[in-house]
Amino acid sequence: MQQSFFVLSGEHIELAKDEVVSISESYDSKTTYSTEPRLVITRSRIPWNKIAKRATFVRIAGRISGTFTDVSKIKLPVHKPTTFACRTINLSSAKIDSRSLEKRAGTALKEKWGAKVSLSKPALIVYLIVTDTKKYLGYSHNIPEPKRPRKPIKYPHELDWKLSRAMVNLSGLREGKTLCDPFCGTGTILLEAQSMGIQGIGIDFDFEMCGITKRNLAANSYKGTVINSTYHDIEKIMDAIDAILTDLPYGTASKSSTLPKKLIKDFVSIIPKKKKLVMMYKKGLDIEELSEAKKYEKYRHKSLTRVIAVS
Repeated sequence: MQQSFFVLSGEHIELAKDEVVSISESYDSKTTYSTEPRLVITRSRIPWNKIAKRATFVRIAGRISGTFTDVSKIKLPVHKPTTFACRTINLSSAKIDSRSLEKRAGTALKEKWGAKVSLSKPALIVYLIVTDTKKYLGYSHNIPEPKRPRKPIKYPHELDWKLSRAMVNLSGLREGKTLCDPFCGTGTILLEAQSMGIQGIGIDFDFEMCGITKRNLAANSYKGTVINSTYHDIEKIMDAIDAILTDLPYGTASKSSTLPKKLIKDFVSIIPKKKKLVMMYKKGLDIEELSEAKKYEKYRHKSLTRVIAVS
């Protein structure tokens, strides 16, 4: 099994860790993992770059070749690269002389390979990852940044694209699967899903919002289905979908006359237990039916904290 590392950006740490693990497990149910602050290490059949392309909050990723004590004696199981660079990632609580560490590692590898050092566009990057417990040796080749979906029409208070993408990944869906967002709004969740090869069906009772979602999908040549109706229509398509993901409207964004807590209760009641549900809602609206769900709190401002529940 491959051992891969994922250095997290620092945003929403708990969610970010679970997102990486969820992506890996969706492809390989036998994935095992360990974590340290801002670091996830997986053992899986899945290549690190397949996970990194989907993960929202991963800053740096690559393959782990082991640990090191003496940086001048490091070895890597790779063929001689045309160019390379050494970079230190200090995740420990101690100060480290990164430049000296990188220079010693670079000198040792240059003597071994006879390859040139390139700090701007190296063919191979060697990572010296230092935590409070271990010193990991990792490496990766450069991969292009994922292409972001275009969203020409936006709306105030709409769901952040990063959280939308993380929610899709927490659902455990792979390419070719289908999700439904029964409160799709401007289509952020559908856009993120389709950018990862996951099909989407959107439902919204606001005719204008359905039109916006269709235009946003069309701007990316995506062919998602958008239904102008209430969330109850989800019962008609339950056999055609693999998961339900949504951001429940609140405040001025909600045009429903139903009280927010009752809306959540009524909505959850029609979702079969066998279907994966990832839902965002305002803190304080928890219901018994979601008591066993994994939850992540996202502070927005002093009067609003949002919760992502995964069940």
